[in-house]
Parts: sequence; C-alpha cells; structure tokens
Amino acid sequence: MQEFQIEIKEELARVETIQAETLGEAIDKAMELYYDQKIILDAEDMKGVDFQPMQQEKTR
Repeated sequence: MQEFQIEIKEELARVETIQAETLGEAIDKAMELYYDQKIILDAEDMKGVDFQPMQQEKTR
C-alpha cells in the first residue's frame, strides 16, 4: 500500500455591500469587518472544493 498526500482546498465567498467614498476605503472597511469577525463566512458561502495531489518525490 502506498501513501499519497492530497491537498483539499475549499473556497468560501460572499458579496457584501459596503458604503464608502472610494473603492480603497470600501476594501479597507470590508477587511476590518472581516478581521474583527463581524463578517464570518460559513458553509452557506461554499463556492467549491478542489483536490490536488502534492508533488511526490521518488526514492531509489
């Protein structure tokens, strides 16, 4: 039996409406809300999952 390392990557995404004077300010506000845990992505925000084999090194 062999062992394989498989990376499992989930993508969560949500669109939030942010009021601001500029795009940069809106991004800053969204980041602040996210890092202050006022926006929390969960299973309802699931957009996809990907499975990738990790590079295997061959041994002689």
